[in-house]
Amino acid sequence: MIRKITPVTALLLIAYGAIAQSNEQVEMAREKLQQWVETRQIISKERADWKVQEESLRATKELLEFELEDVNASLSSLTEDASAADTQRAELTDQRNQLDQATDSVKLAVANLEVQIKEMLPRFPDFFRTKIDPLVQRMPKDPYNPGKLSIGQRLPNVVGIISQANKDNSQPHFVNEDVTLDDGTQLQVDVLYWGLGIAYFVDKANAYAGYKYPSSDGWVAEIQSEAALSIRALMDIYQRRNTEVEFIEVPAVIR
Repeated sequence: MIRKITPVTALLLIAYGAIAQSNEQVEMAREKLQQWVETRQIISKERADWKVQEESLRATKELLEFELEDVNASLSSLTEDASAADTQRAELTDQRNQLDQATDSVKLAVANLEVQIKEMLPRFPDFFRTKIDPLVQRMPKDPYNPGKLSIGQRLPNVVGIISQANKDNSQPHFVNEDVTLDDGTQLQVDVLYWGLGIAYFVDKANAYAGYKYPSSDGWVAEIQSEAALSIRALMDIYQRRNTEVEFIEVPAVIR
């Protein structure tokens, strides 16, 4: 059977088709709008994240610049310190060299004095040599090759001997000594050393007398028994047995 489509029916069909097409368009528009919103959200999130990263990078940059300035300042300080240390090291090295030169000069001077003291030992009287003998024993056998003896160990010996010599050379000394006469007779005499340069002697009987003086071979005695009473008078004044001050002539030698 053939159905006839009335105008009303045709109109409804057209309207239904139009509505269906309109619904598709609305759905498509809705999807595009959703996509646009999502895209804007993504862009906004990326932009916000970038702002955060940008601030973080800026802060990191400023921190690194500060650290770089600090490192440069430290390097500059180290360079200055190194330069100052080099200058100080050079000054200390120069001072050490000067000290070494001064020490070498002192060592040489002490060695020369030790040699001179040993050469002068025969010129010293026995009473004086007894005083300085401990110091002499501590001196090196070879002053120019002292071995392990330091300058600090050697210098006090030299200073002690010289100081004692200056002291004893400025005052008289009264001692008793034994002498051997030409015939082998032993005789005891009183001896008055006038410093370390000359001495007068006389026996107890005031019969044997004279004076003596130092030489490179020891002390040389000059017998002048005729001066015995004058020499005894000199000793009496020194020992305060005679309190009267008087002029006494005694023999002497100038060397």
